[in-house]
Formats: sequence, structure tokens, C-alpha cells
Amino acid sequence: MKFNKIITALAFSLTLGSCDFLDTIPQDFVAPENFFKNQEEAFMSLTTVYNRLTRQEVYGNVYPLMVVGTDDLGYYDRNTIPVGIYNNNYSTSDPDVLKLWKFLYDGINNANFLLENIDNVPDMNPATKTLYVGEAKFLRAYCYFLLAQCWGDVPYRTQSQQSPTEVDLANTPQKEVLEHVVAEMEEAEGMVGEIDEVPSGRINKSAVRGILARVYLKLAGWPINGGKPMYEKAAYWAKEVNKDNKHQLNPDYKQIFINYASDEIDTKYRESIWEAEFKGNRQDAHQGSGRIGNTIGISNGDNSLTSEGYSYGFISCTINLWDMYNDIDGDGMVDEGFGEGSVNEREHPDVRRDWNIAPYRFAKKKSGEYIKLDWGYKGMKNITVDGEDKGLYTATQYVQRNAGKYRREYETITPRDKNQTPINYPILRYADVLLMIAEAENEVNQGPTKAAYDAINEVRKRSIKDVKEITNMDYATFKQLVKDERARELCFEGTRKYDLIRWGDDYLNKMRSVAANTSDSRWDKGKNFAAVYANNASERYKWLPIPNRELGLNKLLKQNSAWN
Repeated sequence: MKFNKIITALAFSLTLGSCDFLDTIPQDFVAPENFFKNQEEAFMSLTTVYNRLTRQEVYGNVYPLMVVGTDDLGYYDRNTIPVGIYNNNYSTSDPDVLKLWKFLYDGINNANFLLENIDNVPDMNPATKTLYVGEAKFLRAYCYFLLAQCWGDVPYRTQSQQSPTEVDLANTPQKEVLEHVVAEMEEAEGMVGEIDEVPSGRINKSAVRGILARVYLKLAGWPINGGKPMYEKAAYWAKEVNKDNKHQLNPDYKQIFINYASDEIDTKYRESIWEAEFKGNRQDAHQGSGRIGNTIGISNGDNSLTSEGYSYGFISCTINLWDMYNDIDGDGMVDEGFGEGSVNEREHPDVRRDWNIAPYRFAKKKSGEYIKLDWGYKGMKNITVDGEDKGLYTATQYVQRNAGKYRREYETITPRDKNQTPINYPILRYADVLLMIAEAENEVNQGPTKAAYDAINEVRKRSIKDVKEITNMDYATFKQLVKDERARELCFEGTRKYDLIRWGDDYLNKMRSVAANTSDSRWDKGKNFAAVYANNASERYKWLPIPNRELGLNKLLKQNSAWN
């Protein structure tokens, strides 16, 4: 944890319509005794808490790509950089593990600093003060949720550091940290504004309620195993999200992600409840960009001024995810008529598949121009990027396909930068809330209720043409359906890995299935390195290790047991 007695007006950008919530460039540092002179300075302090979550060390790149980017649905599509969090091959000295730890604790310290000093602001509007305090408390709690989820037992501090040597603090058990988290979030829920009353990107009641449901699901599952009482709490808070009918599913699944890329705020449906917001591409005055779409995106080597958006295409889909989309009736098995290269498989009724799993990449012609080139299906004509007829595909190109959710071609800022993007990243969507209702209701009642059926059918009907309603399922079958539906709906949104972990044995079992599927005849043998990455997964890699640097500074801190 960093000594942070000084505070800076760090760049952080959120939007309200077409106006910037805050768009400043840090110029210098301000001592606390000279700060908090007015409401504007209190607001600047609040932005430093938000800023830590939207840095590239957290939601801008490290967390989405490295920590939760690979699971049973997506693998790291490189054979040349075998060391990294995304390959389950890292150590206690991994620099990205340290970055995430550091910036989450910086966010906590900045929140503590604000909460300690906001009473010093003269003539501050009481309602505004309540909002700022509620937002800071929630953000502090959310940082602790991420820390406890990733590391387990972590130091818990609610006071800012007062000296550079004040670093010794022992681990607090994960269960106790999460109990603090829900208590603080429940307090904040009564303080923050409604989603239609606060600017985009700011914490709102719907976000607090939905994240509370997520934290209670974590408390219900492994390793705390709080069971039914925690599922009851999760169901309660998930239902509270839309008690005033402020949210609907956007009828066009693809438009949700086009909005993220084009910086459009959906005030009609409000399916996107909380997103990490990024701004610009660092080629102008904006310094709040991320790398969403550049690292998790559709492979494109075009770095010209007219590029549709350079992307490394680091994450590609597994057969596990592909086959989930070919289970239309939701019984956990691939349906008849969805064999390799079949018409049903090519012309798929679930619009989510060809959005989430890119059906094309950008390929370079002999002329130097990059164009979209479709991936092939077995039995169809194989036409090269330059129009040459190579006969028929003898195998479907499944696992070469990138995660396609974040498409740079929809960015509105041009020319596009090679690496920096303005694409926002979803932290909570209403579809996720509905699936949490379905899961929690099924667990509380040991079988699906009407609320559970209504929730999951609402999600499925939005995206699957002519889909039949789910009815008359037993507890176990419905539970598996929820798991699979979360994968189909939320893949590449950072939820899957920790879903699998909280479900108990699912994480290691599913990672082993990825390795096993590299022997499937449909798997491209040039991608067999994915088996190594998947097999690397072990009990140890359910956790991030506490960084060596922190262990050296904090004499009371202990390494978590998985990494001893």
C-alpha cells in the first residue's frame, strides 16, 4: 500500500450525454491542508477513487485480459509468450499481479482520504456530500471485493496512511472482508442516486444492488459456502435492481457493445448498469483511454491511418463455448442438426454466437490493403483474401476465431490509435442481474420458481430466434442451464472464471475439459499449446499470490496458503 498523503486531480472521464463529467489533466500535487476548500475540490478527490478502477492496471487491461481473460470459454492465442497470468504460469513476482494489487489499494486509500476530509469542506451542499460519501464507500468496498475474490485474506484498512512507514497490517480473513463489503455497500445503497438521476459512469442504486447480489453469491459459494442465507440475500438484492422498472434488455444484443465502442449512453433501456468508462485514444487531450478491443478484439494487423482498429486478438474461443451455442434447447447437449459445417450451424439462431465469437478477421491482401475475411466452414468454398479459389474447406475453422465482443471498427474517434481505445468495459448488465435471480431462486428453493423461469426466459428470448420457453426443469438441470446461459450471455465480460471458482469443483474440471478438447478432431493442431495453458490450472491458480514486494514492506502480511 502506497503512502498517499498528497492527492492529485487525476484524469478521469465520465460522460453525461455528450458532456464530460470530468476531463482534466493532472498538473501538480496538492497537500491536504490546502485541499478541500470547496465542493469542486471534494469532487476532484472523488474522481481519484474512480480513476484507479479505470486505469490500465485494473479495468483498462490487466483485469479483463490477464486475470479473467482466459477460462474454459477463451484461451490465450499465443505460443510465443508462455509466462503470464492468462496462461496460469506466473509467480509471486509477477509485475501485473503487483500492479492490480497496488492500484486497488490506491483506490481504497483515496476513498479513505476523501471520507476523512470531506467534513472540512465549507458550505458544501448536504445532498451532494451524501452522494460523494456513498460513492466513495461503495467504491472502497468494491475494491475490497476484487481483492478478496482474487487473493483471499487481505489487509483491511478504513483509514488513510498517515506516514510512509505505516505499512504493517495483518491479513483479514476473506469471509470477514466480504462481510465488511456487504455492510458498507448496503449503507451506500441508501446514499447514492438513482441511475436516471446521476451522470453516466457514476455509481447508482441499481449498480450497488446488482453488485451486492454478486458479492452475496460469492459468499454463498466456495470457499465460504454460506449457502441458503446468502442465496436469499443475493435473490433479494438482484430483484431490487429493477423494482422501479428502470431497466430492460436492449432488444438488439449487438447494440449494447456497439454503444460501448462508440461512447453512446443508452438511456432508453439502461441494460448497461455500470461500465468502466474510457475516453479518447491519447492522440488528443484525453488521457483516459484503455485497451479494450486492442487486446481482447478481432485480429487486425493494419496500423494505417485508415485502419478499422489494430488488434492483437489475444483471446480466441474454445470448442467448449462453441458447443454451448449449439445447445438451443438448454439441456446441456449439442442439438441434432448442428454438426460440423451444417446449415443450422452456419446460419445460427442465437445472434450472440457470431457477435461474441468473431466470424471474420482482418487479412492483408497482396496490395497491402486489409479486408474482412470470413472464417470457413467445412464443405464451403475456400477463397483467399486475394480471391484465389482453393477448393473446399476440409475442416471448420473453430478455435482460430477471436473473442468478438469489443469491435474497434465502431469507434467514432479517427484516426484510430494502434493500442489505445475509448471502448468501455461492462462491469454489470441487467442480463447478468436476471441470471443472478434465476440462480439464486433455484438455490433457495432447491428448484426453479416462476421468478427464476421468467428471468432466464427473458434473457434467452432476446437473442435466440423462435426459442421455446424453459419450463418443468428439476433443480440440477436448471442449475446447469443457468451456468451455461451465463457463459453464452456474459462470455468475455470477466465473470466466468470466478463463477467457476465459486461453484466449487467447476474451475479445474472445466479447464481440464479445454485441454482434453485439443484432441478433438475439430481443434486446430497449430493451437495445441492451449492444452498446456489449461493444464497449468491448479488449486494454486484459483488465487493470485500476494506480491513479494508487499511481503517485504509489510512485516505482518502473510502469503496466502495456496502460494506458501
